[in-house]
Formats: sequence, C-alpha cells, structure tokens
Amino acid sequence: MCKNKNFKRVLVPVQLDKASKKLLRYAWHLADKLGAELLLLHTSQTKDLTFTQQSRNIHQLRTFSERILSEEQKPSAKQVPYECVVRPGYLRDCIASIVFDYKVDMVLMETCVLHQEEEQNDPNNAAAMMELVNCPVMVMPCSVTYKKLENLVFATDFTDQEDHVLKQIVDFAEQTDAKLTLVQIYSKAERNQLSTYKTAMQALQVKLQGKNVSFNFLEEEDVLEGISDYAEISAASMLILATQDSYLLKRLFSSNYIKTMAYHTRFPILTFRQLKKKPCSGQCANCQIKKAEQRSIAGSSLTIVS
Repeated sequence: MCKNKNFKRVLVPVQLDKASKKLLRYAWHLADKLGAELLLLHTSQTKDLTFTQQSRNIHQLRTFSERILSEEQKPSAKQVPYECVVRPGYLRDCIASIVFDYKVDMVLMETCVLHQEEEQNDPNNAAAMMELVNCPVMVMPCSVTYKKLENLVFATDFTDQEDHVLKQIVDFAEQTDAKLTLVQIYSKAERNQLSTYKTAMQALQVKLQGKNVSFNFLEEEDVLEGISDYAEISAASMLILATQDSYLLKRLFSSNYIKTMAYHTRFPILTFRQLKKKPCSGQCANCQIKKAEQRSIAGSSLTIVS
C-alpha cells in the first residue's frame, strides 16, 4: 500500500456487538481507501484481566473481526492489515496510552444520534474521547454506511487557522482523492468583517494553490444550522471540524438537530483539535473565558483612553 501519508493507522474500539459490526465494515472501507492499517481495541470493562481471560478475549476479538472484515474483502483486492489489542478497564482508561504507544493517526467511533442523550452520560462516548487524545477523531452515526468520499466540507474561520492542522486536513483529502471545500459561516452582524474574511481567504488560496480545494461563504445566524445547510447544498460526503474542545460536536448531535434530521447526521464527521484565537459563536466554557478576557481588555483600553 503506497498511499500512506499522515493517516497510516486507524484505531477502532470494538465491543463485539451489532454496532461494532457496522463500525468495522465502515473501518475496512476507510482503511482500504487510505491505504492504512486498523488497530482493533477491545476493553473488558473489568478492573483486571488474567492471562487466560486476556487470551480468550483476544481470540474472540480476532474471530469476530475476521468474520466481519472477510465479508467486505474482495477476492482480488489487497488485504487491509489489522492488529487486535485487548485491555482491562474502560476505553477512557487506556485510549490515550494506546494512541501514543501504537502511533495512532485517527480514532474511528460510532454514535447513535437517536440515543444521544443517553450517550452523553456515557464517559466512553466519542465526544469524551476527543478530549483525551491528540489525534483526529472520526464520528460515524450508527445509521451511516460507507460511501465514496468525494466532497469533504471543512467548516472553518479563514482568519483563525493553525497551519499544521490545515495541512493535516488537506493531506487527508489528498489521501482519499476527494475534493475539499473550506466554508466560513458568518452572521448578519459580521457583514462588516467580510472584507477581512475575504482577505484571509485569498491568502489561503495562495497557500493551497495547486490543491483540489475550493472556498465559500454562507450567511446564517446559527452556525450549526449553516454548517448543516451548506453540507446538504453541496452534497457533502463528510464534514470536517477543527475545534478546541468537544462542545460543537456535542451540539451537532443534540436533540434540537436530531428532531429535524439534520443533514450532518447522515454522514461521518472528522474532528481535529485546534487552538483557537477567537471565541466561537457557542457558549462553551473556553469561549466564555475568551469573551470575558476580551471584554476586560476592551475595558482597560477605554480606561486608558479616557
């Protein structure tokens, strides 16, 4: 497999249930497209594992995975390599060390959008894992089956980018042979900043010249509604986010959006961790702190001027 770039190993938590079957099928297609290998992780959800229990769990994981993956494997195609790992405890207890020890480039997890309220109380849910690892996390709604990745939509702010994160996203698009669209959602109140946004966009166009990347804007009062609307209009096959924490991901799968069957609940979301210079339009703790700091700075400036 010669396509390897940034994404060489994908970690897939497997619990030997119906949801894991669907997740494994998706993982096989994704790894095949990336030219990557899979690291299948099963956690016993018990405090300790004896040697006998460890061996039994490894055997069960291999048998379960081999049966599912072989169903997807075409006779003439190259096999997707995979490795099985079993650990005691829960996913939250070991995922950070597994990602580090095995040099994992991406974590692939599923989420059931119809039961998100229950999942938010689960400390092993996808949004919680995003807070624990330093690699991208892909969230696959449990109703989704693999479709060819052709059009990736990266919802971003042209004026607030981390170069290494942007490079990772562009590399991922190239690795999947997909078109990448960077879109900025802005509100009516931000119209006076459009010239600044466009200047930043033009700088990115120069930086990414020669790449299969396009740029766009969409005015929408609610950033999440805007993201979903744009994804539907552009027939996106994946949504990409670069956020400081899991707040936006949790909101995307909240009941407010599930009830309307928002477009983004029908395809996977790939999330990257990025330090943000600006507060987002949400009300998460990080942004509340940033807004308070900005108000403090603005107040200090006014005091000096007066």
